[in-house]
Parts: sequence; structure tokens; C-alpha cells
Amino acid sequence: MPRRVRPRFPKKWGVPNDPKKWITWAHASQKLENETEYWVATSSLKGEPHATPVWGIWKDEKFYFETDPGSVKGLNLKSNPRIVVHVQDGLDTVIVKGTADREENPKKLSTLRSDYFRKYQYRPDWSDSSAQMVFRVSPSVVHAWKAPKMHQSLVKFVF
Repeated sequence: MPRRVRPRFPKKWGVPNDPKKWITWAHASQKLENETEYWVATSSLKGEPHATPVWGIWKDEKFYFETDPGSVKGLNLKSNPRIVVHVQDGLDTVIVKGTADREENPKKLSTLRSDYFRKYQYRPDWSDSSAQMVFRVSPSVVHAWKAPKMHQSLVKFVF
């Protein structure tokens, strides 16, 4: 389980520091698991950003998604594995920062196919890695908060 850390706010903001209002890892993890659409942001080696929506699976504290290796995100991740994954919801927000690696384990891919079908009624075909490949995102930090009083609930989880 990641370590929960509370950011420091300037005293003049008057933000209460009540741990009962902080987002829990159970809440953030459940939010990631239940979300159906996510945004991923990648960057080229030149620093050109790219953001796009994807379907994905949050499982065992990792995020999995598929892409065409020739897509902008596929090409970006080939040369620069740093990634940000963001849930759609801006009022109950969870943002994952980490690195993406290709998932090539046949047993894991088989399980993920079943997970995709359960979640999306979609059967992915990953038999040709030149057409579709799966990435596994390992988080380094996860930020989470609830609006409108985000400063009371804002935390980060460090892996």
C-alpha cells in the first residue's frame, strides 16, 4: 500500500488539517477501478505533450491500457515511458503519475482480456503486437481530492 502524504498549505489560506477529510487509498483505488474512461498524457523526447482518452483496467495497483504502437501515445511511450493517467471526473479526482512498460506476459494478457470483456463487453485482440499492444503503468505518485473543498481532502500517495 502506498504512503499517504498531505501537502503543506500556507497558514494564511486557513485550510483545516483534518485527517478524517483526507482521501483514503481505498477510495482512490476504488475510483480508479470503477472508472470507464481515462485520460492519458504522454510526451515526446522533444517535450511535445499529447493527451487522449482510453479505456483501461486498474488492477493490483497498476493501470493497463491498449494502443496501436504507431499512435502518438505508442510512439511517445516507446521513447519516453513517463505518463500521467487521469480519471474523467473533475469533482472526485484521481491522477496517477508513473512509467509505462509493455505488458507481454501471456497469463496477465489473458486475464486482462477477460477484465476488458467484463468491464466493456469488448474482446481485445492482442495477437499481433504490430497492430495493438498493452501497456502497464506503474505509479510513482497518485494525487487525489474532492471538490469543491479540494484543499481539505487533497492528498498524494507515494509508492
